[in-house]
Amino acid sequence: MATFSNASFNAASYAAFRPTYPPRLLKVVLNYHSNRGVGGKDKVVDIGCGTGQVTQTLPPYFNRVIGADPSEGMIETARKKYTSSESRMEFIVASAEEVDQHVENESVDLITSGQAAHWFDYQRLWPSLARMLKPGGTVAMWGYSEFRIAHHPELSPLITQYSLGPDSLGPYWEPGRKIVDNHYRDIPFPNSPEWDLDSARRVYFSGDLAPELKNVPIYGLPSEDESHTFPDLPEIRTEAIMGKTMPWDAAQSWLRTWSSLHTYQQQHPEDKERTGKGKEGDMVDRFVEVLKDKLGTETVDIQWPVSLLMIKKKSA
Repeated sequence: MATFSNASFNAASYAAFRPTYPPRLLKVVLNYHSNRGVGGKDKVVDIGCGTGQVTQTLPPYFNRVIGADPSEGMIETARKKYTSSESRMEFIVASAEEVDQHVENESVDLITSGQAAHWFDYQRLWPSLARMLKPGGTVAMWGYSEFRIAHHPELSPLITQYSLGPDSLGPYWEPGRKIVDNHYRDIPFPNSPEWDLDSARRVYFSGDLAPELKNVPIYGLPSEDESHTFPDLPEIRTEAIMGKTMPWDAAQSWLRTWSSLHTYQQQHPEDKERTGKGKEGDMVDRFVEVLKDKLGTETVDIQWPVSLLMIKKKSA
């Protein structure tokens, strides 16, 4: 997560242009939280919260909401955007592995994380989360992988070449990117006695966007109604739920929030100097111009496969 902690990283731009999660995703998490174990709704902690994108969705469901991130710039942006005298949110500068130093033992009902789980040190994290969670509490972590353009699977190789190619942005991602692109399947569930391993779940909201998940059992979209039982399967694949139609300038702005681009342009300032010059522009400009030529549209329909993993601490 070193790039996001870098003083030159624009946290405000990151907050403005990153894609948002569909409300259905949080409803699925709350269904699981309520249907397995205690499901309390007093306190939630959002780890790796960044600028508070997930944190700000939680106050309707919990009495106290805490967002934590190791980046001072991210937390400063979150505080400016979401903290007020009426808010039930607070933000602290702390790594995911050390949030337990700021929270009472066994006081947290739910721990969430959106698009940050690939940064964590799990040998340290799982014991820390176990200390914070109440018996029967839930951990839910999710993230989205490489984007796709709706109804245009033929463009997927072009996207992968831009994102991961050795002569493009591939070498400029931090190591956690591989975990994202493998849909969080490399993240281990804990095996210590505090955890209810029978409760462990992996849900891929991918539909047909990720052919590498084709062997995962298909299941209907889990209900957002908390009175319905959550699917009793350790791993399921269901429909894609995260997407956004963007004008091309918005798509460009989102592409410019990528940490790999930030690192690339730090090392290649001559590329950044060409920003905004279309087909003769920087890496983002050139990539977008190719997509525009192929699609011939004023907007672009972007979809993301989302991976969700959840587990419960054992009830008392």
